[in-house]
Amino acid sequence: MGSIQKPLSDNSGFDQKKLPEMQDTRVYRKNNYMLIQKKRMGIIGISFIIVYGLLLLRLFYIQVYMGKSYAEKAVRQRMIYIPISTNRGIIYDRNMIPITDREVKKVIIVYPAFVHDKKAAAVAISKACNITGEAVEKKIEGSSDTIEFLCGNQKNEYLSLIESGRIKGVIAVEKRIRYAEDGIAEHVVGYIGKNDKIGHMGIEKSMNSYLEGRESDTIAAVVDSSKNIIRGLGFRKVEAAKDGTGYSIKLTLDYHMQRIIEDIMDSNGIEGSIVVMDVKNGDILGMASRPDFDQSNVDKYIKSSGNELINKSIWQFDLGSVFKTVVAAAALEGNCISPGDRFKCQGYIDVGNNRIKCSTNNTHENRELNIKEAFALSCNSTFIQIGMKTGAAKILAMAEQLGFGQKLCFTIPEEKTGYMPETQEEGIGNISIGQGKIQATPLQVTTMMAAIANNGIRNDPQLVDSLITDKGITIKKLERSRPQIVLNPVTSMLLKDMLHEVTVSGTGKQANMDRYGGSCGKTSSAQTGIDKGEVVHGWFSGFVPYENPKYAITVFLYNGKSGGSAAAPIFKEVATEILRVVKR
Repeated sequence: MGSIQKPLSDNSGFDQKKLPEMQDTRVYRKNNYMLIQKKRMGIIGISFIIVYGLLLLRLFYIQVYMGKSYAEKAVRQRMIYIPISTNRGIIYDRNMIPITDREVKKVIIVYPAFVHDKKAAAVAISKACNITGEAVEKKIEGSSDTIEFLCGNQKNEYLSLIESGRIKGVIAVEKRIRYAEDGIAEHVVGYIGKNDKIGHMGIEKSMNSYLEGRESDTIAAVVDSSKNIIRGLGFRKVEAAKDGTGYSIKLTLDYHMQRIIEDIMDSNGIEGSIVVMDVKNGDILGMASRPDFDQSNVDKYIKSSGNELINKSIWQFDLGSVFKTVVAAAALEGNCISPGDRFKCQGYIDVGNNRIKCSTNNTHENRELNIKEAFALSCNSTFIQIGMKTGAAKILAMAEQLGFGQKLCFTIPEEKTGYMPETQEEGIGNISIGQGKIQATPLQVTTMMAAIANNGIRNDPQLVDSLITDKGITIKKLERSRPQIVLNPVTSMLLKDMLHEVTVSGTGKQANMDRYGGSCGKTSSAQTGIDKGEVVHGWFSGFVPYENPKYAITVFLYNGKSGGSAAAPIFKEVATEILRVVKR
């Protein structure tokens, strides 16, 4: 029999009943995929629109909102800035008269990198400023930084040519000058470095942290990519911000007194120092030293054989007979002698193996002297006898009380301490007459005289009064040291009377000022040992007037030879002019 074929069975794995369901699943998956794709495209589209919108906003911000600012920054990148003022506070006197920054002058400024024809520029500058063309050309060739040439205030065709802007890299501006040619108080003020603009001497140094810290006024010029100054855009002044931390300084100096003492020193050809102090509070009213120096050109003094940069007012020198004031104070204060005690001068006195002569013996030989007479006549023999009775320890202790052997004014960084020997280091003979190793500064001597005039109350010298703003408003008063009672009022009165007698009948008669209420002081001709003893310093220190003293004054003449004939007349001239001219 033939085989019978069976129909397909469920064993084939395909279920006819599930076919519609499978078809629905495929459609669903396809639709779901299309939906996801549409969402993705939507997100991409929205993201693109957002990014594009942000870019448009950024472009609007840059071009419209910040356009002006960015344009200015772009210009500033092509600008040069040339300082035309110092970035320091002004130094004033006690009356708010400026000592620095007094003048505004025409200045030619050269920026060598922008100069096309240096020879032509040098010719124009030399004619405008009345200096040699070779000197100008040398400075331009030797520098890559800005160079300044100071002009007079008179106009000429070459200055007009430079002002017109036709010489590339060269401009003319008005600039405030830190140090005037006829300035005063150079040693007190000091100077700043040309490059670092930091104070290197005097008040500029000690108060540097207060004086600096402010921006400088500048001249701004626009340049092209080749560093050529773009003509037409010109130059413009950029004023410094006024919110800096820098201060101006008000000194205790009196401008008029300072001018008086400097003029007198110059007219008399003096090398030395003059100091003027207020006896009531220690304010330094005048302080001058000669020779002086050009604060704008200090380099030429660095290798000088002279002593132009030394402030002799605070430098230590051999003192001589002015020190007899200390000896008298120690003897009277310690009751070692009485004012009526009398001493005999033989024209010399032997101390150990040394014989010390009395140069004024011819004025008092064959008679006995009390301390007042001996002081007026500056008798060495008598004061050595007084010194022996008093003792070196008491004399040197009194010297310290009166301000010797120490710095007195912290705002003068160059101040010397002077030198006071130990008791075993110097013989009583030299100590009694201020010779040997004893050295002092004119400022220390003035401080002693002020203490005597102030009834025995010593005030340390004050040079800086206060920190102020540009408008003169006081920010801070500098602290003063506390006054010290260094002498009994009775001792002060006796010393005052002795100092007055010096100008009436003694070695300082050329300082007599009876017309102005009298004067008080002490002469000194101090031997130094310099040049085999040929150099002898002249001193006169005291105060005026005799009744109700106002001013302590010290005149120191380097190699002045004599205190009585050289320094005393200068003291009188200074004191007379101050009392006559200055009203305080």
